[in-house]
Amino acid sequence: MIKINALSFRYPQSTRNAFDNISLEIPPGTLTLVTGASGSGKSTLLRCINGLVPHFSGGVISGQIRVFDLNPLLVGVEGMAKIVGFVFQEPETQFIFDTVEDELVFTLENMGISRVEMNQRIDEVLQHLNMLDLRHKEINQISGGEQQKVAIACALVSQPSVLILDEPTSQLDPLTADEVLKFIADLKSRLNLTILISEHRLERLLPYADLLINLTPEGKLNIGEPQHILATMEQVPPIIEIAQNLVMSALPLAPEALPHFFLDKLPIVKKIDQKATIVEQKSLLSIQQLSTSFGNQLILKDINLDIRENEILVLMGPNGAGKTTLLRAILKMIPSSGVIMLDGVSLDNLSFPEIIGTIAYLPQNPNDLLFAESIIDELKITLKNHGQDIEETNLLEFLDHFGLRKQAHLYPRDLSVGERQRTALAAITVNNPNIIFLDEPTRGIDYHGKRALFNLFNQWRNQGKAILLVTHDVEFSAQLADRVAIIEEGALIFIGSPDIAFTAFPVYQTQTSRIFPGRGWITPEDVKKIPPT
Repeated sequence: MIKINALSFRYPQSTRNAFDNISLEIPPGTLTLVTGASGSGKSTLLRCINGLVPHFSGGVISGQIRVFDLNPLLVGVEGMAKIVGFVFQEPETQFIFDTVEDELVFTLENMGISRVEMNQRIDEVLQHLNMLDLRHKEINQISGGEQQKVAIACALVSQPSVLILDEPTSQLDPLTADEVLKFIADLKSRLNLTILISEHRLERLLPYADLLINLTPEGKLNIGEPQHILATMEQVPPIIEIAQNLVMSALPLAPEALPHFFLDKLPIVKKIDQKATIVEQKSLLSIQQLSTSFGNQLILKDINLDIRENEILVLMGPNGAGKTTLLRAILKMIPSSGVIMLDGVSLDNLSFPEIIGTIAYLPQNPNDLLFAESIIDELKITLKNHGQDIEETNLLEFLDHFGLRKQAHLYPRDLSVGERQRTALAAITVNNPNIIFLDEPTRGIDYHGKRALFNLFNQWRNQGKAILLVTHDVEFSAQLADRVAIIEEGALIFIGSPDIAFTAFPVYQTQTSRIFPGRGWITPEDVKKIPPT
């Protein structure tokens, strides 16, 4: 059992506790979902369980923690590593070796595992996670989602008693996320594994959760069965929102759990595509016959795509399909063939500074862009690079759009993943670019933060900007997209209406479209409310 009693913690130099006087008990062999707003203390709580807090972080801690008869406050990280496997929010920061296999071997060598058993364990975990093709690849040459799978494999190969996963599906495509979660749930059943998962995309995890922990912004904790805790939460996934609109007493955790007698009362009215009558917008960026290769491997195959003003184009596809490669190829960051026209001018005739002066690019890892001493300095550096200057007062008002005004003078790398993501987004857009490329911008961001991004992206679109959004976040995309493009194995297989993309392709169906097939409804807003029964 994991037992925490009257636990409080405050980071060094902080004036407030990350959480205050929290207590909980987690039975062995259960899967517990930890949720709460960004910065509410989810990652901190998980790191208390394996001793990273306070042994690595420092800070002031009080209370008691027991994890299967071990005390993390006494034995530290090394002692807890014997029974606790941990996957961090940013998997790219926890790798030591160059190749996938070497990373897995390192984990087992530290445990003194024999070579025969080592090979057996590695084969088993790679097979279950559909990663056999990654075994001999270099980690820095695979996608962010594939790196996330490698980090999960490294935790599982040690066969821990407790498995802690911090945002484990944030970079995984829907199919891969479902496969990984099913495998983890199966491990829980077969090995009586105790699992804690921190996640913002609750719709993915709810069907597997035995317990739900909700950390409030005030540092308090609520724990119990998922249906009970969800009823007290303000921000909930689509299926819960739909159930609450239908005034259901028992909240379902999966679309299949919704009673049909409720659904049958809703009128069979197909959604009208309001965007079908809109006149086609001007193309700001035209890509024709774009192809690129790494060595002898063809990554992108004859991509034809227009990025239009007043439009949000969502690009989706499996991990490793070529989404990030496409963004980098368009920006001339990697060699490619084909024709790319920026407002009628070939990118071949423009320098890289000229390109990024018009096209802003947010990469998957926001740390790649953060090197200044404060958020406000990050903005000033961007403006200086583009020959612009804005008063600090106006910059503070600009940061209001990202919920970062209070953190304006903090060191960016001390912020949460979600806050760093928003900081990087502010830094690339402070010079008011016409075209914005976003690679997984909702990574590490809660429902409230997504709503703020939704409003901001809509505002940019209404100002005439063109946004190319790469994401695995189906529910967020369904609310936002004007068009959807799907890429698989380096080729575009679909470009068209969100109403088709999120209903006709099973992998990308939203919870709403799964609940109401054939009606064209893809978000809870599309669902007609009915009177209480």
